[in-house]
Amino acid sequence: QAVRQLLFLVSGTTLNYLLLRKDTCSWSRGIQLRYNISQLEQWLRVEGLQQSGALEVLEPLVQAAQLLQVKKVTEEDAGALCSLCTVLSPQQVVKILRAYTPTAGLEERISPSFISSVEKRLQVQYGGESSQLLVDTSHLFPVNLPFTPSPLHLDELHIPDALNLAFL
Repeated sequence: QAVRQLLFLVSGTTLNYLLLRKDTCSWSRGIQLRYNISQLEQWLRVEGLQQSGALEVLEPLVQAAQLLQVKKVTEEDAGALCSLCTVLSPQQVVKILRAYTPTAGLEERISPSFISSVEKRLQVQYGGESSQLLVDTSHLFPVNLPFTPSPLHLDELHIPDALNLAFL
C-alpha cells in the first residue's frame, strides 16, 4: 500500500510537470519516461508487488510517454492515439499535443487540424465529461488492514488480576 501511494505521487508529479512544462514534451523525453517506467514495472514484478495496484497508478504516465512517441500526422494516427489514451483525460491529451516540441530536423510540428481532430474524437469517446487537467497529488488511498480472526473465543481468555482489568 505504501509503494502504491509513493508511485502515485511520483506518477502524478511527473505527469503534472509534463503538462506544465513545454520543454518536457518531446519524443526523446517520451523514450526516457518509458524506460524509467519499465524499470519500475520490472522492480514491482521482481518484488511480487504487481497485485498491489501500483501498476495501475503508473498507467497515466505510461500513456503520456506513449503519446509522446507515436506518429502524429494522419487521421489514422489520430484514431490510434485516441484508442491508446484511455486513462488520460481529453484535456491532458490535447495539452500534451499542443506543448509537443518536435525534434529539430527529424519531425514536423503537429498541425492544428490534427489536434482538433483528436480533440473531437476524444469528446465523442468521453461524451464531454469534464475532468481535471492536473493530477491531484494530495490524494490518499485508503489503508486496508486485513482482518484475521483469532482462533480463541472471548470466553476462553483469562485476564490476570494483576492487570486490574476486572471490568472487562
